Amino acid sequence: MEDLVLTASDDHVARLAHEGDPVRAVIELIWNAVDAEATTVTVDMERSSMEAIDQVRVEDDGHGISSDEVAATFGRIGGSWKSLSEKSKNGKRQLHGKLGEGRLRAFALGSRVSWVSISDNTAGQREQITITGSRSSRDRFRWDTAPFTAAATGTIVTARNDEQRSLGALDADDVIATLRSHFAPLLLNDPSLTIVYDGSALDPSQEVVDDATLPLDFGENGAHRATMRIIEWRTGKHRAVYFGPDADHFPFETSGSAFESQFAYSAYVTWDMLGIEELSALGLGDMAPDEVGELWTAAREAIRDHFNARRRERRREQVEHWKETGVYPYRSEPANDMERAERAVFDVVSGSLVPHISKTKNQAQLTLELLRDAIRHDPEKLTTILHEVVALNEADRDTLTKLLSETTLSAIIRSANVVASRHKFLVALEHLLFDPDDSGKVGERDHLHKVLEHELWVFGESYHLMSTERSLTELLRNHLKLDGLPTKDVATVRRWDGKTGRTDLHLAARNKEHDRIRHLVVELKAPDITASRRELDQVEDYANAILSTAAFTGDRTSWDIILVVTDYDDLVRRRITGEDPDIGLFFDPQKEQGRPLVRAYVRRWREVIDENKRRLEFMTHALEHDPSITEGLQYVRDEYSDLLPEELRVSGQEEDEPSSVVTPAGAHLG
Repeated sequence: MEDLVLTASDDHVARLAHEGDPVRAVIELIWNAVDAEATTVTVDMERSSMEAIDQVRVEDDGHGISSDEVAATFGRIGGSWKSLSEKSKNGKRQLHGKLGEGRLRAFALGSRVSWVSISDNTAGQREQITITGSRSSRDRFRWDTAPFTAAATGTIVTARNDEQRSLGALDADDVIATLRSHFAPLLLNDPSLTIVYDGSALDPSQEVVDDATLPLDFGENGAHRATMRIIEWRTGKHRAVYFGPDADHFPFETSGSAFESQFAYSAYVTWDMLGIEELSALGLGDMAPDEVGELWTAAREAIRDHFNARRRERRREQVEHWKETGVYPYRSEPANDMERAERAVFDVVSGSLVPHISKTKNQAQLTLELLRDAIRHDPEKLTTILHEVVALNEADRDTLTKLLSETTLSAIIRSANVVASRHKFLVALEHLLFDPDDSGKVGERDHLHKVLEHELWVFGESYHLMSTERSLTELLRNHLKLDGLPTKDVATVRRWDGKTGRTDLHLAARNKEHDRIRHLVVELKAPDITASRRELDQVEDYANAILSTAAFTGDRTSWDIILVVTDYDDLVRRRITGEDPDIGLFFDPQKEQGRPLVRAYVRRWREVIDENKRRLEFMTHALEHDPSITEGLQYVRDEYSDLLPEELRVSGQEEDEPSSVVTPAGAHLG
């Protein structure tokens, strides 16, 4: 057994091995087999009981590694014999590897790697060469030779994953597409070559939809000519662009999504002047110097032009198919220029939406007729919708597709509309309450109260029973209704002064889990009122009436009464108790046996609005929705025109400015 010590440090070898990229390691080992003139290359994997990859094995029937070549092949990095030759050993193929680094990639597949090769040495004697290496000392290989009488030559590379590193990339859904794309030109140009990966033959011919080769002129006045081969794939999402010096070998690879984002394809750019330096410069893209940058730009434009033409071709084919099957919504030829223009727009739009149109005849016909009517009667909205759909990136399109498999488009739209509408309402409410010019026009009962009846989510999501501007007696009836008790012949509920009293909004809900009943009573004041002792006493009277009325008796009931105002004076502020003054608790008597829990609060509208804004903040940010005051007021006008002051029913000249800055507020009560 002899040792081969590489003329490089262990850490340098580790960097060259790219041990975090096992797929690239497999590619390099396959190329080594191809350079050895193999006709069959097989990649197999052994898995544990947990389906983890324990071992990777790459076997080929090439000419193998002879004892005469071991020192040159494994004894140094760089200066490979391949760099001095254009052809493989027996002149059968153009060589791929030039740098003498490919074998080191095997360490990305396992901590121990062995090469067992059957070959003929220069004396014509058949022999077996065994070479072993370890990740623990990457710069040292051991090798041995022995006479052999096998009928065929070839090499088996085995990488043992003793350290149980994750090799999940070798099982990824797109690995077959990646390998097929990488080796497609070679496999299509050389039918004698077979590559099998984990039991699947890489047969690109079965996946090719379209295969086109075109000239690529670039440089000043088209001084240089390259060629480009574009293969469109039947399935998958793989998109890649390759550059190389000949029609089989493409050492530089880059993602093709930036060139074309819809078709699955591979583009192979061939220019015989692409040496090592030029290939390295391709990483700069458009900024690469001289001819290399010009080649990149020409390739990008050619790819885009090609697939634009393919889209037009597909649209024509699809339209003809719709006509043949009778689902095309136009029955006769256009009679004038207007009809011809409409037909042309329809063909372009419908062709672009083919993936989203049902293959079922009846559904396709209905969709196409709706699309025709939208183009004819409401083209402006159609343009907006199509612009947003086309602008979706691949990840967003995938997300939309997944959502549509779980719910309906109308449900998605309704959900997003709820969030957007609420955001606009908060902006409008803020303006109506605080704007120096408009807030004085808004009355408590005539306007604010009536609008809020339709937007009860402002006070909490959980309330399903609501009464408005009702007496304390009506509150009792609602309470009894929730408790499943009779509501007839209910005695009148009065305050301490004998008056019946009226509340603004009463919201109530039953907690089904614990059979609890929860009430929220909201007392509203006009925007121009600053709450004082009088307003607090009014609310406290409601609270005491509930506590003092026998019909309200019960341990399973709680009442929160909130006075909501634009602002309050110092006396009110001093009556607020509790650890958190922002909550505004000012009435919280000791809980009595057999009596409901009753609490009263005073809240500023600013706190309520900011609270709701924070709840909506995540979704409105995700929706990229930030309505202006004008948009908010227009929403309220559209929804509640008959409930607004006459001066605010018609759009004025509000400045299109963002809403007020959010200020800290207390915890949410609803």
